[in-house]
Amino acid sequence: MLAASIAALLLAACSPVAKERRLGDLLFFPQHLSAYVQADTAHRPLLPTDRQERMQLGFRRRFLAPWQPGWSKWQGKDFFAIGKWLLDAPVYGSNREPLPMSLRRQWLFLCDEQAFPSADYPAITVHAANLRGVPARQPVFYNPALPGEGFPFDYLQYSSLPAGTPVRVRHRSADGCWLLVETEAMFGWIPAPDVAPVDEACIDMYAAAPWRVVIADGVPLRDEYGEVLAVASLGSVWPQAQPGQVLVPVRGEGGRAELRSAGLREVDGPVFPLSLTPASIADLGERLLGNPYDWGGQFGSRDCSATLRDLFACFGLYLPRNSAAQARQGVRLELASLTATEKASVIRLRAVPWLTLVHMPGHIMLYVGEFNGQPAFLHTLWGLRIRERGGVEGRYPVGRTVITGWRPGDELDSLLRPEGVLLNRIQTLVLLDQEAGE
Repeated sequence: MLAASIAALLLAACSPVAKERRLGDLLFFPQHLSAYVQADTAHRPLLPTDRQERMQLGFRRRFLAPWQPGWSKWQGKDFFAIGKWLLDAPVYGSNREPLPMSLRRQWLFLCDEQAFPSADYPAITVHAANLRGVPARQPVFYNPALPGEGFPFDYLQYSSLPAGTPVRVRHRSADGCWLLVETEAMFGWIPAPDVAPVDEACIDMYAAAPWRVVIADGVPLRDEYGEVLAVASLGSVWPQAQPGQVLVPVRGEGGRAELRSAGLREVDGPVFPLSLTPASIADLGERLLGNPYDWGGQFGSRDCSATLRDLFACFGLYLPRNSAAQARQGVRLELASLTATEKASVIRLRAVPWLTLVHMPGHIMLYVGEFNGQPAFLHTLWGLRIRERGGVEGRYPVGRTVITGWRPGDELDSLLRPEGVLLNRIQTLVLLDQEAGE
């Protein structure tokens, strides 16, 4: 039935380009989340009030954890494990040429592993920053000629941090230009000017103040003189100074962080957390639809796990930074040993719209309900595995946040089967509406 509907939609496409480049799922499934919100439950809380309160308190605790004395989530060997890989792996630079061994060794020299730890203090990001595997901006790829490799998959890009993120500084690079930091979710190297140490007054202010959460990307936070102190993104949280004002960290005297007031309108930054309802999730998710896929957030957008992390952050629900860690949240249903038919049955029976994550190796999606009897998922998708002319494996590019079913590309003769069908790859359901023991 779904395949026939997709075929009809494809035949109705207005041009050969549209017919060739638009996935059938993107024509069949409405690309606006309001279509998946049921009118009778649109504004009904998805979680009991006490549970959402516990979750947002847990979110605050995790967010501020790097400022606790003696806090550390990883061991020294974790920070430097990339070194052996970097020396041994057949990797390439931005010029698509093999990465020179001299450059690899230079980066590892800058890591100065023998001197670790050369620092241990609480700090905060004063600019948006990329977390890097080594103290260097240059990208590293596997062979760009291989399917699913090359741009944008820079293996030194661990994640990105918005301004105003608490971190713990653990180490300095040999030249002092980079700092190795930990956050509650990730670690990596960031440029030293992007971080400033915090004092007890700053820590106390963050802990005691009510927070505001930004619900749009690209929101400028301006001081009383009109100077932009930071550009906030959806899911970022900021301590409130007074109604209509938040505190933004800047590098002050002696390089230490100072908190300055900046304007934030209620429409852009309501009180944290938002009420968790289907309508509110759909409204925020709508703002992410169509955003370009961005591995590790290196260009200011999101990959699959960052989309869900930032979306749920607005409601005080903590999610880790990568898809594998997100799949270990909540109550898990393991589906790896099931057939595709059995997986479909479990998803239809157990998945709760707006509160169920669907995980497969390297990817994660949010179940948003059904459309015309077909399960629908919100996800930031790079591409689908296909067989190109000549028999070599390739990718059918999607490269953005979309709504699809569990068999996108099923109408493509070139789709790899069975491994290219998302339903076949699904391994775990994560039920965020339940707690262990329920």
